[in-house]
Amino acid sequence: MKINKKYIIILVLAVFNTVIFSQWYQQQSGTNYALKSVYFTDVNTGYACGYNTILKTTNSGANWIKTILPGDHQSLIFTDMNTGYLAGDSGRVLKTTNSGLNWIAQNSGTVNFLTSVNFYNSLTGIATGNGKTLIKTTNGGADWFSVSNIIWVVDFFSSKIIDENNYYVTGTDSYIIRTTNGGANWISFTLGEVNPLFTIDFINSTTGYATGCCGMFMVTTNSGVNWSDNNYLSRGFTFHSLKFINAVTGFCSGGNGMMYRTTSSGLYWDSTVTGTDQTLYSIQMLNNTTGWVVGGYGTILKTTNGGGPGFPIGIESVSEVIPQKFSLDQNYPNPFNPVTRIRFDVKPKDRLPNQSGSENAKVNLTVFDVTGKEVAVLVNTLIAPGIYETEFDGSNYPSGVYYYRLTGGGFSVTRKMVLLK
Repeated sequence: MKINKKYIIILVLAVFNTVIFSQWYQQQSGTNYALKSVYFTDVNTGYACGYNTILKTTNSGANWIKTILPGDHQSLIFTDMNTGYLAGDSGRVLKTTNSGLNWIAQNSGTVNFLTSVNFYNSLTGIATGNGKTLIKTTNGGADWFSVSNIIWVVDFFSSKIIDENNYYVTGTDSYIIRTTNGGANWISFTLGEVNPLFTIDFINSTTGYATGCCGMFMVTTNSGVNWSDNNYLSRGFTFHSLKFINAVTGFCSGGNGMMYRTTSSGLYWDSTVTGTDQTLYSIQMLNNTTGWVVGGYGTILKTTNGGGPGFPIGIESVSEVIPQKFSLDQNYPNPFNPVTRIRFDVKPKDRLPNQSGSENAKVNLTVFDVTGKEVAVLVNTLIAPGIYETEFDGSNYPSGVYYYRLTGGGFSVTRKMVLLK
């Protein structure tokens, strides 16, 4: 049989690129069930849960030991090396005091489906669930009682405990509720959107983020009194987990293997390559470099370098060549209907002699109509030096002449394009 050398070269290059850019490495879970939650108590010892399944590793994920435990387990958390909690279907709350060797059922006081469990310390915790279920414990799970005093019906998905008194909970219809007295009373906020918010986190007592269906991304800077409504991290895909390591660095995971990362307190985000198209439900990072994410079909991924090189959202890196200058190419095709591609070069950020720091440059690529009115911002972020492409979709715009302008590093150039429908 004659072997086509061309195809061998293409295959080798494809594998090479996957190894270079995908810095999340597959671990063998031993299950095909979707894994909904992951939690590590230290760099070696971790747990993951899913349908009828509890997994444990004691060697940083090199091996996972599977335990069959009945239930549709959705969330797990540990308050110390020995003590942990599970929450899932039928109001199921389970507790271990011996590092997962045994799990004992707790009386949750509900039969509703539980979506998350979260603890502030060894005694105080809260679980969320369907049918406006909010239950709380103040004695390490020995007793649970309802703290839901809201009158509308909403399903709750996640919580964030700031301190003994201040909690936040997300739910359906873009609801975020908060309490400042430990759950005795709740104050609600909603954008009135149908999108559910699946995850929430705060970097301090005032600044927090929430996201979920369709990539909707909400921000508060005043302890949840107001939330922004003008941002989508990714249109069409859902985020299920949002975790900040510190005040500047955070990660989002979700549908189609998406893993987004910020190192600017949520101001800018990039996308890291995970090498999977499975939905990623839960992420935990121990620090800036080491973390795990779990998802569909028993997926467990690990990184030891913070996810490796990232790419600006909505932008594709098309070459590893480092340009020596900024440039903006003519869009193609042109004229177009309704989508066109725009390629641009980003050179390293100028620095003074002996000056250290990032080579990333702040880049803006904006589209204007013939009157000079801004119609779309395609790029507005910090970008590593390289050659990139992005897309402009004119589906929602009338035929006519448009202009697109690239600015960055003291460089600015404008080009014309024509939309013909």
